[in-house]
Amino acid sequence: MKLLRACLLLLLAIHPFWVQATPVVLDEHRQGLQLHETGRLLWLADASGTLTLDEVRDPALAGRFGSAPPAPHPGGGAPPYWLKVVLEQRAENGDWVLATQTTAIKDVRFFGPFDAAGHALAAPVHTGLSQPFATRPLGSERYLMRLQLPAPGTYTVYARLYGDAAPVLGLSVWETAEYLQWRQHKRLFDGICYGILLTLLVYNLALAGIFRDATYGYYIGQCAFALLTLASFNGHAAHYLWGQWPWWQERGNVVLPGLWLLFGALFARSFLDTRQVPLLDWLLRGVGMLAACTALLGLAGRFATAQALNEAVTSVGALLAAVAAIAIMRRGFRPARWYLGGQAMLFLSVLGVVLVNWKLIDAPFLLANGLQIGVAAEMAVFAVALSRRISGMRASQTALRLHAAHLAEAAATDPLTGLANRSGLAQGAARILADGAPHALMLLDLDHFKPINDAHGHDAGDAVLCTVAARLQAQIRTGDIVARLGGDEFVVLLAAPLPGDQLAALARRLDAAVRQPVDFQGQALTVGASTGIACSPRDGHTLTELMRSADRAMYQAKQARSGHAFSTAA
Repeated sequence: MKLLRACLLLLLAIHPFWVQATPVVLDEHRQGLQLHETGRLLWLADASGTLTLDEVRDPALAGRFGSAPPAPHPGGGAPPYWLKVVLEQRAENGDWVLATQTTAIKDVRFFGPFDAAGHALAAPVHTGLSQPFATRPLGSERYLMRLQLPAPGTYTVYARLYGDAAPVLGLSVWETAEYLQWRQHKRLFDGICYGILLTLLVYNLALAGIFRDATYGYYIGQCAFALLTLASFNGHAAHYLWGQWPWWQERGNVVLPGLWLLFGALFARSFLDTRQVPLLDWLLRGVGMLAACTALLGLAGRFATAQALNEAVTSVGALLAAVAAIAIMRRGFRPARWYLGGQAMLFLSVLGVVLVNWKLIDAPFLLANGLQIGVAAEMAVFAVALSRRISGMRASQTALRLHAAHLAEAAATDPLTGLANRSGLAQGAARILADGAPHALMLLDLDHFKPINDAHGHDAGDAVLCTVAARLQAQIRTGDIVARLGGDEFVVLLAAPLPGDQLAALARRLDAAVRQPVDFQGQALTVGASTGIACSPRDGHTLTELMRSADRAMYQAKQARSGHAFSTAA
């Protein structure tokens, strides 16, 4: 028993040495090394949030550090974490940076580097979302400490990281020149993605002004807040927009994604017209309301809750939008395929990031840029979807206009002869008589038409009417109107005035054309015409007045068997 107790005491005594970090040889990793992936980073959860640097450096607490990264905290609320890393430099001197993996950390503090004698070689760095952007060394979007090491040896750095929304924590070490070069490449690629989103934003803003379609407004909101969210996540918003406003730096990381999700839900409902599927429409409306609540929680400073809700809304909203797109696509709305394609682009990009995080594929570029690649691709495909939708709407509107014009024309046309009917005559007369200039109206009533109907049938009568209509149409000028009022009455309305003698000559030509025999099944059928002529403004100003005057003149011509007569002496 005494021997067992002695062994236990010995194990406790040497336990701190088990968790000593394996030094990172700086000279072997000039182009960046993710320390949390190598097991050379020690972690200590500060549950009380009160540990000081001296306490953390106390050898008595060394055994509290562990080599395993902290497990994610669902819903946020993670405690501050102390990180310890031991660096070994073999060159005569070196210039390095120790950088965080994310910008979404409320408070970041770096201490060291401490040399073998325990002396700090640089002042502490205190930065993070809660601090102005000017506190970030080298003007870097990510939080870092610059390590200018004067001689070969082993150095220790401590970092205290705290984020309300439980971000992914970790550190990477770079040679300073390599880091700055990588940052320039990252900025260039980020700028390309921002440029794509800005171009789509401006282009669709112009289209929104042209088409006055609410869907464009929702797209613009989605695109704008997607752009601001990416800029916030990448740190560029803090760098160039609100770096002196830490209050908003913290809130922007959860408020902007919430607004992005809100406009995404509104765009999905409007673009897909989900009112056709009431249940899906109601669910998407609920997603939008939750996204709005997320933004309000972020403004209130409830970052952990807002972040957790954002993640839930993102997952549920993407699934509902995809289901809605499939449902609407099956109803024949072809642009829904483009919407579904845009969703797929973002999903594949995020999936790629997840696979890199799980070490299933090795693609550092995708890890750093996957989200913005997916967002830019999604918004570009959505822009195509909008253009397809507008093209479809314009085609439908054109078809409706043509159909309406066809119906209007049919309503104004005599179905037997193809001439204007009473309605068509009224429409044409309103246009012609509106100028108040002199015009003439000729009312023709066929003579001897009824005996043809009685002796030969209605087919013969219809043949005569169609032939007479064609002959009358052939005698008039472009712009004049020939109409059939029904039965065997026809009207000719002249758009341009003619002197009385020319009106009489026209009446005689019309009468001669009508009297020519009509061949029907080998028989020559003959009719005549009695024509009454009325002139405006002398015989009336309106179509009704002119028709009444021409009707009286037509009966005078029929009684006198003169062929035509004017309502008054020309």
